[in-house]
Amino acid sequence: MVTQSPPADGDRYVAAHSSAEFQTLRRRSQAFLLWASVVFFGWWFTGSALATFAPDFFRREVGGPVNLGLLFVLLSFVLVVTLSGLYLRYARTRLDPLGEQVRAGLEAGPDVGPKGETR
Repeated sequence: MVTQSPPADGDRYVAAHSSAEFQTLRRRSQAFLLWASVVFFGWWFTGSALATFAPDFFRREVGGPVNLGLLFVLLSFVLVVTLSGLYLRYARTRLDPLGEQVRAGLEAGPDVGPKGETR
């Protein structure tokens, strides 16, 4: 077991934070979260605005006891589940491989770079 001084560990994490792989990982994660947030909050604010300024719109019957308001709420759940599934797939295919590279670089030690090259 190799024991390192705290400054060496800190330098290693600072180097990992500024690595190209970590920056790409952050950029990809933030890009997905941005568009997913815009979609969800756009849907939510649209529903809130319709409920506030056009309440008769939500009172329209679709079939039987189901009206547009109830359908909108149910579609909100579908939207959340869909966005969650898309994020899981995106993370598995685009984020996890980069995260593994960053982790492997940190576990390899201070003399090995993120891709396994010796410094």
